[in-house]
Amino acid sequence: MNGKLLFLGKADIKSLDIHVEEIIKAIEKGFIDISDGNTELPHKPSIHPRPDCFLRALPGYLKGIDLAGIKWVSAYPTNRQKGLPIVSGLILLNDPQTGLPLSLMEGNWITAWRTAAVSAVAAKHLAVKESATLAICGAGVQGKTHLAALSTVLPHLQRVKIFDPDPAALELFLQQEATAYPDLDLQGVPSAQDAFCKAQVVVTAAPMMSKPLAIIREKNLEPGMLLLPVDLDSYFAASAFKACRTFFSDDTDQLLWLKNQGRFAHVEKIAGDYSQLLSGQIKGRQDNNDCIMAISVGIAMGDLVTAGLIYNRARDRNVGVWLDL
Repeated sequence: MNGKLLFLGKADIKSLDIHVEEIIKAIEKGFIDISDGNTELPHKPSIHPRPDCFLRALPGYLKGIDLAGIKWVSAYPTNRQKGLPIVSGLILLNDPQTGLPLSLMEGNWITAWRTAAVSAVAAKHLAVKESATLAICGAGVQGKTHLAALSTVLPHLQRVKIFDPDPAALELFLQQEATAYPDLDLQGVPSAQDAFCKAQVVVTAAPMMSKPLAIIREKNLEPGMLLLPVDLDSYFAASAFKACRTFFSDDTDQLLWLKNQGRFAHVEKIAGDYSQLLSGQIKGRQDNNDCIMAISVGIAMGDLVTAGLIYNRARDRNVGVWLDL
């Protein structure tokens, strides 16, 4: 609508019943579009108003679905002690024809689910096919969305081991998720090392601090393990990186930029990114004994394809509030 902006809050977005399988499918197509050169995804400028905190812009244009927009997102690990979300953000969609804004929507729901969906895409193509044990380090929002997303792409999944340094958060996670996954054996464990033991797929989702925890070492890794850090290099010591056979990423250029900034200092042998993997330009897992790390640095494509799903369904169902510009 000319002169109108559709505002969508979290309750509006949740009411649309968009399932993680839809997001995974849309993101897989988005990676193919990247491979075909049908996207414009600049690097992400950031500001850092407080130590270990940031605000970041993720702009992008997706030619395949003719969608432009930007996410403005913050991450403040100190918010947990204040009872506030660690991550918060907004997404603005624009009409590529006119540049006019189309929709402003709450960004936390999208960030949570698109991140997990990207990890699911990586697991679908890189995990050992018979993977039966998933480990999740971090019983927060990302832990919950990753459980949902990964359980859809790991058909042999039987058990999930969860660690969180906050016992109350871990207990709440187990209480809430056990009823949602009656066919899975959900186990709370006392340490990250216990979570890694005998797991085939591992998600790490700690707060992203300037000084990484670096508590996981080579001895904690299992043959054939797929590592899915969504918290930069927070958990892994140098020996763990060196033990990985190869590395993949959602965006190799941004991973290399982060490496130049001092993160992922020990990452070598980068095979390529998910767009190359899905388009067949590079090979995935070569050996079921190889330990592989698939690093998600976060790109606007996932935010925008998810926001596009939301915007289209909201218009179809007359959900949200139209605001005058």
